[in-house]
Parts: sequence; structure tokens; C-alpha cells
Amino acid sequence: MSNRTLAVVIVAGGSGQRMGSEIPKQFLKVNGIEIIQHTLRAFLECKLAQKIVVVCNKDYIDHTQKLVTSISSDVPIEIVSGGATRQNSVYEGLQKVSDFKYVMIHDAVRCCLSVEDIYKLFDTLKASSACALGVRVNDTIKLADSESQAIIKTIDRQNLWHIQTPQAFDVADIIDAHTQALHSGFEATDDCALAERVGMVVKIVEGSYTNIKVTTPSDLILAGEFLKGRRF
Repeated sequence: MSNRTLAVVIVAGGSGQRMGSEIPKQFLKVNGIEIIQHTLRAFLECKLAQKIVVVCNKDYIDHTQKLVTSISSDVPIEIVSGGATRQNSVYEGLQKVSDFKYVMIHDAVRCCLSVEDIYKLFDTLKASSACALGVRVNDTIKLADSESQAIIKTIDRQNLWHIQTPQAFDVADIIDAHTQALHSGFEATDDCALAERVGMVVKIVEGSYTNIKVTTPSDLILAGEFLKGRRF
């Protein structure tokens, strides 16, 4: 693989509000190791990325730097301050990888990501220039009235997916999508939505149900089980 092929932007700017924690959830420990360390380990184990950028709250830059310093790796890891929203934070991270061909954007709190899924995503990325991990919806989905919460109808789940991260793109394309959104004031909950908005075709790569987003205390328990004895 040539140099400057793949970079990774890890978004670590979330708070511990829904977790009920005094510290951001990405710095809580699972099986004795901070969540963000598990996440970094997956990308370092896969040996695909030539650079990792961690975007975090400015109050935790020193702490994150200490964590990174403690990790033995030949891959350069840069810590940058995030913005007011996730979208702003991703944009800041993308500025640090603009000279790469591809980028994977990942939430720090998805600490159970497997190396196998990273490989699958990268293979699709090289062929399609835009893709994301996802899993099929297994639950029955209802559309309900926002006020009364009365069911309006049942949604056919055959073509419904839970989209996860990493989400992966041609760097120039996703920077352009972010720039257009910034100039127009458009906000989205993930990077795929920004790509879709400018006409990019985003492929879904079927991932794993274990690639959970750690948000609540019960998720910590699940992550602990999923990571037991894990050889990424």
C-alpha cells in the first residue's frame, strides 16, 4: 500500500450525560481499559491506517495525549480540539488528513469494532469511494404520532438498516460535502447524510451486532462481555 492512502478520524468529543457519568463516556473503563483505548487498538491492529486523528473536548486533550503516549505504535496519532457539534468536530479532524486518499470516520465509543469489519469496509471503499458499516433491523418498526404516540402504521423492515461507524469516504469528496453543509448551515447526525445530500452513493457493508455504541450503563456491561478475550 502506498503512503497517504488511508487515515482515520476518531470522534471523541461526547459527554457522559446519558451515561450519568462525571467524565465523558469514551474515558470510562471497560475490562480495566478506557473505551477509547479499545477503539484505538482495533485500528492499530488492522495495520491499514497511516495516520489517526483523535478529535476530543479541549479539556481532555492532555489526558488523551497521555493515553496515546502510553500506546506503542508506529502510526502517528494526532490529538485535536473538537467543535460545538459532532459534525464540527469531524470537520476539524478532516482538515488534518486532507492529503490522504481515503478516510474512515469512527465514534470513539464504538469500542467493540473488529479488525475483520475494518478490512471489509476498506475493500468496499476502494471500489465505491463511500461506504458505511451497518446491520439489518431485526425489530418491528412502527410509525407513531409525535404527540399522542398512537401507531400510524408498521414500517416494512426488509430494507431498513442500523447504520454504524466507521463510515468511509474519498477524502476530497467528504471534505467537499462537509464544506457545503457548513456554508448552508445544514446539520446531520452522521457523515453519510452529508454525502447523500451532495449526491454521493454510499454503500452499506454488513457489519456486526456487537459493534455497539456505548451510551448507557447497560452498554458498558455488554461491551465488557463482547471484549472479553478479544483478539481484534
